[in-house]
Amino acid sequence: MKNSACRIVLALAAAAFVAATPVALAAAAPAEPLMLENAQLGVTVDPQAGTLRVLDRASGQQWFSAHTRKGGGTPRFRSLRRLPGPAPAVSFEADFGSTGQRPNTLRVTLRLAERGSDLSVEADMADRDADITPFAFLDPLATETDRAVLVVADYSNGHLYPANTKTPVRSHFNASRLDMPWVGVCDLERATGYMVLVETSDDAQVICRSTAAGGRDFAAPQVQWSPSKGKFAYARRLLYHFVSRGGYVALAKRYRAYAAEHGLIVTLAEKLKKNPNLQRLFGAPDVWGDASLRFAREAKSAGVDKMLIHGRAAPADMQAINDLGYLTSEYDNYTDVLPIAQGKPVDSSHDRIPESVVQKADGQRMMAWLTFDKKQQYMKRCPALWVPTAKQVVPKLLTTQPFLGRFVDVTTAEDLYECFDPKHPLTKGQKRQCGVGLLAFMRSQRLVVGGEHGIWWGVPGLDYIEGMMSGGFTSWPAGHLIHPKTKDEG
Repeated sequence: MKNSACRIVLALAAAAFVAATPVALAAAAPAEPLMLENAQLGVTVDPQAGTLRVLDRASGQQWFSAHTRKGGGTPRFRSLRRLPGPAPAVSFEADFGSTGQRPNTLRVTLRLAERGSDLSVEADMADRDADITPFAFLDPLATETDRAVLVVADYSNGHLYPANTKTPVRSHFNASRLDMPWVGVCDLERATGYMVLVETSDDAQVICRSTAAGGRDFAAPQVQWSPSKGKFAYARRLLYHFVSRGGYVALAKRYRAYAAEHGLIVTLAEKLKKNPNLQRLFGAPDVWGDASLRFAREAKSAGVDKMLIHGRAAPADMQAINDLGYLTSEYDNYTDVLPIAQGKPVDSSHDRIPESVVQKADGQRMMAWLTFDKKQQYMKRCPALWVPTAKQVVPKLLTTQPFLGRFVDVTTAEDLYECFDPKHPLTKGQKRQCGVGLLAFMRSQRLVVGGEHGIWWGVPGLDYIEGMMSGGFTSWPAGHLIHPKTKDEG
């Protein structure tokens, strides 16, 4: 009986094993790729490897995820599935690094345009209040070429940087400080390429580290998401656009179309309709150092019909300068402040310190620039106070000084930052909107508005920009100029 019972038990166990084996094998089988297709692109999503492969049908160019991960194991992209709707779309879940001991788990949606060469990407977190540290998102897309360049409108104009290299000229960009919020890759020989447009650029970086892709060194853009006040906070979005010809010019045109769709392009012709004084700017030299009526009259008699003159003169003299057809303006700065003197009101460059100054996450107040002689340390006024301060300063000034323009320094030239003061807290995105609001207020005063350097979100609010073509990585060292001791000293 005992032997018979043992045989029955073994037979049942064997049957159970055989019955379970197909299920176990199916569970262990690699997850199958899905493809998104339209007339222009074919996008293959491989969940097992966690990669993308993009075929540009017109050129035959293929772009593929560059990575160094080993194969096998569980799928990197989990629960990959198609989404309903007219546009081809899929979603999946994946971990992108970790914060502490907790993985940064995102639900990612890829949506291919019904027509055209756009691939939109959205990443969200189930708990947007979850703490995060910066983490890299989707792998960079590379291709097999020896003629690749990175295309970027970084600080001080656009550049083409070599991409087939182990040591990129620049490998890190704050997306919040890009003059245009995209980085592209182009094959100079074939004139093919793509851009990664960071639609949510306030809390992001673009990293261009070199990898061995397709047997070649290749530095391509990878977006890194950063926290907003320590949290994931909101859905993050990218737009990939692929071109089969036209290279970086075609990419720039796609960005211009995107900017127009989002109200970011306001032409001078449109601005002129609202402020006829803008006509005085066209063809005018930008003059600093002498705002006197005497100088203006000398310039007029010398045949200078148009001029942008910065500086303050007596109201009657300034009106006479306006009557000559010139554009009178003045330097203004709401960002860097010194303490207000006893009995004096808050103004453009003076405020209550420390209570009006940006408070950093560690509780310290944020310093601004230090003068060259190191005798004056400016502090950063919180951007939440820019517009309220301007409303106290500018309308009152214009009742006595007939300025036609205003030069607003720093606002469009510096990066975004946060403020942790509970009386005027700001995220980076809110700080950007404070800049938009300040420029809009200046325009509401019927002033021709200039700014330092410039950036994509400042285009609707600025009529002219200084410092965009200074070369290198930074503009000329404003506030730190010194007179040379001899004519040979540079």
